[in-house]
Amino acid sequence: MRLLIRRSPLAVALLLCALTILPPSVHAQDNAHRYVFQNGTDTKDLRCPARSRSAPSRSNTDDELEPPDAEELDELGLLLSAPAREAQTIAKAPVSADNLPRRIAIWGDSHLAAGSFTAELKRVLGAQGIKPRSPFIPFTMGRAGVLLPLRRHCMDGWTSELAYTARHPMLMTGIGMNALRGDPEAYLWLDLRNEAGEADVQSVDLYFRTTPEEGSIAVSIDGGAEGRVALGGDGASGVITISASAPISVLKIRLQQQPVVLHALYLNYHEPPPAVVDSFGIPGATVRAWQQVDPVRFSQYFRSHSYDMVMLEFGTNEGNARPFDASGYRQMLNESLRNMRQVFPEARCLLIAPGDRGVLLPKSRAKKTRERRQRSDVAQRRAISGLLHFSEIHESIYRMQKEIGARHGCESWSMQAAMGGQGSAYQWLLASPPLMARDLIHFTPRGYQHLAQELAESLGWKEGWPAAR
Repeated sequence: MRLLIRRSPLAVALLLCALTILPPSVHAQDNAHRYVFQNGTDTKDLRCPARSRSAPSRSNTDDELEPPDAEELDELGLLLSAPAREAQTIAKAPVSADNLPRRIAIWGDSHLAAGSFTAELKRVLGAQGIKPRSPFIPFTMGRAGVLLPLRRHCMDGWTSELAYTARHPMLMTGIGMNALRGDPEAYLWLDLRNEAGEADVQSVDLYFRTTPEEGSIAVSIDGGAEGRVALGGDGASGVITISASAPISVLKIRLQQQPVVLHALYLNYHEPPPAVVDSFGIPGATVRAWQQVDPVRFSQYFRSHSYDMVMLEFGTNEGNARPFDASGYRQMLNESLRNMRQVFPEARCLLIAPGDRGVLLPKSRAKKTRERRQRSDVAQRRAISGLLHFSEIHESIYRMQKEIGARHGCESWSMQAAMGGQGSAYQWLLASPPLMARDLIHFTPRGYQHLAQELAESLGWKEGWPAAR
């Protein structure tokens, strides 16, 4: 069941009048599931309550492994030349500011969650005169390695439900392929002001799910009095609109009555943005999340907020399986894209294959140069093969994405090819400044920016710009 929202100016005006006669702790509600609150006066920077935290356990692996050094790579022939990127032109036609996509969504893993990749794509579009914003906020906050388009947030008492690890298919899940289930007195505080610190969000649409028991939340805006919002208890998904007497700076949500599961937040700006780039990344995620969702229910988010272009950036975590099951991956990818196409039958689709990945070596390995130089050709080839283990898997993932994606009308683009092919992870690590992180999986912010520039150039978004360096 979807709760419909009507935006009647007369209804809102009547509600604002009602606020003057209601006790301050009572919310106002009309018949279209819109809740209007009185803004408080506390608009200073958001400060999070102190929380007791246990020290994170440190993996011994971090102390025992390290990247191969330049001497080892040079002896194995992996530093013979600078990486040569492969030109990947996927622009369908000449692109200008007039025909750039205006509504884009990207789902992916930790590469996307880090934020730098999407931020650079938005910067490229902004340089073409189209400044995009990100109105859909997934409830992926609180997870390590996730950067969201929020000035700040505070939270405690929530448990994340991940679609890619779910046991059962046909999931009702959040727009970010996860959801937050609240414990008693769980809270979530969000600073919704823009980069300049200005409040320009007129209202928010909160997507949620309840169980057969009734759930409710308490809402406060800019430090104003809390008001109770009953979310019902029919076990269905729904959406309510929360607005205030003035633009919202800080939204505070507190769980009052269990159980409630939060799915997404949509920001309704004072001025509709000229373009949208929504990014949904979760560290560790795989494309299996799309295989698990119920496409009919997942489509609820896009009835009023559709996209011109959809990108899926997955493959790194799938390639980490030991052993890598190519047949199983092909089936999972095919079923995932079938579900995606049920949700977005008309959108332009792009699959982003993983970048190159290196192999870490034991720190305790013998570093006797003479012994290494006396290795036989067979041993040397074996050593090179070991260091290119993930490189070969990632290249095969790209080939499968290209083949299976074409069946579903999707184009494909390879981060690995843009880096220079197999073995480029080591060269990116040794670049100055480094483009690769020392785990040889992720990239530095500069590396993500570089990849985003390459993608934008392949898409034709940088028409008239100099080639990416």
